[in-house]
Amino acid sequence: MRIVTFNCNSVRSRLPIILDWLAANEPDVLALQETKVTDEQFPVDAFTQAGWQASFCGQKSYNGVAMITRETPDAITFGLGDDEGESRPRLALMQLGDLHVLNTYVPQGRSFESEMFAFKLEWFARLRTFLDARLDPTRDKLVWVGDLNIAPEPMDVHDHKRIWPHVCHCQETTDVYREWLHWGLVDVFRKHLPEPGTFTYWDYRVRNALDRNVGWRIDHVLATPAMAATSRDVFVDTEPRRPASDPDSTQKPSDHTFVVADFA
Repeated sequence: MRIVTFNCNSVRSRLPIILDWLAANEPDVLALQETKVTDEQFPVDAFTQAGWQASFCGQKSYNGVAMITRETPDAITFGLGDDEGESRPRLALMQLGDLHVLNTYVPQGRSFESEMFAFKLEWFARLRTFLDARLDPTRDKLVWVGDLNIAPEPMDVHDHKRIWPHVCHCQETTDVYREWLHWGLVDVFRKHLPEPGTFTYWDYRVRNALDRNVGWRIDHVLATPAMAATSRDVFVDTEPRRPASDPDSTQKPSDHTFVVADFA
C-alpha cells in the first residue's frame, strides 16, 4: 500500500507534474492539498482518462483537498462536520476496507497577532473532537497525511534559532503536535527518516532554496500503531520541486513536493 501526500499549490497549474508522477509511481492513494479550484472546474476528466478516480472538495483560489485513487473508496467525507463552510475544503476522510486515510490542509496561521493563528489552534481542537467520535487509535487503522503547517522539532527547519518562533514552528504548535502523538499516533516519517536535513517544503522566495536545502518539514505522515507497525519506507521525492529542464517550458513546480509512505 503506497500512500502519498502532495501540496500541489493549484491542481490545474501542477496537472502535468501530477499525472506524470502518478504514471511513474503508481500509488494507491495520492492526497492533494491546496487544489485552489472549485468543484465545477476540478480537472476530473484528466484523471479519469489516465485511469484514476478523483474525489475532491475545493474553492476558488484557496484551500481544497482531493484524493486520487485507483480503487473506488468505500466511503469519503469532507470537512469537520461542524461547519459546512470553511472546514470542508480542508479535510477529507476516506475509507478503503478497514483502512482510514485522513488528508488535511491545516490553516497556516499568518501571524501570532492574527485571528488566523487562534483559528489554527481551534481547528486542531475541532479535529480532535471529530476523530474521537469516529476512530479509536488503539484499534483502528488510520494514516494521516497532508500539510499540517507544523514543523514540530528544531530538525524540521533549516535554521531553528533564526526561525523560532514562527506560526508553524513555535511552542504552541509543537505542543499540538505532541498531543497528537499522545493521542496514539506514530510519526511514521521520522520512523524511517530520523536524521535532520530532510524537508518537504522550500519557499519560492528563497533563492535556490532546494539546491541549498533551505527547507521545512511541514508535510507529514502519521499513523495509528496498527498501521505504523506495517510501514516499510518513507521518502521525499525532490525532483518534482525542481524547475523543468527545458528553459522554454511553462511547467512550474509547487513549493512542496511528494512525500511517499509505503505500507505492507
